[in-house]
Amino acid sequence: MYMKKIVTLSIILALISVAASAQVSVRKHRPGRNCTRNQITVGERVALRQDVLRYKMVQRRSQRDGIVTPFEQRRIQRAKTEIRRDAFRFRHNPRRRLI
Repeated sequence: MYMKKIVTLSIILALISVAASAQVSVRKHRPGRNCTRNQITVGERVALRQDVLRYKMVQRRSQRDGIVTPFEQRRIQRAKTEIRRDAFRFRHNPRRRLI
């Protein structure tokens, strides 16, 4: 008699916990739904990551021969400035995103 109650209650508790965890995982599939200020979307984050990789590639390429010329320094500085400008623009985007 007691065994039946314990098994039944444990099954009910397990079903409730599974249902609750399934609801939590649905919310995780929609990140950035309500994007507010200082938040960037996934696409913007990918674009910034690609820009940083390009910046590092320019830096490595200019340092390859051991001498960084003034022209190469300007190119590195320009790439860094563009990355910082894009990051600021993405963070301070006044639009409200729906997705």
